[in-house]
Amino acid sequence: MVYAAAILALIGFATGLWFRLRFLLAILALLLLLSIFFSISSGFGFLDTALTIMAAQTITQAGYFLGLVARAFFTANGVRHIL
Repeated sequence: MVYAAAILALIGFATGLWFRLRFLLAILALLLLLSIFFSISSGFGFLDTALTIMAAQTITQAGYFLGLVARAFFTANGVRHIL
């Protein structure tokens, strides 16, 4: 699970560096479906499924935020990026 969390964080970070908010929303929708499928196939209950979904979404969104911060830090030409 640690590797999965690291991969999710890297996906979020890369999305924050190169893409806009719409792409993140598409990734989060796909991640929601994958999390539900994983939870059902693992036999999780409702609470475990909800925690799995929230953890995956939170890790990805935190990575996205760090990617946005890195993009703003490395953008030195003064061009503003609108989400």
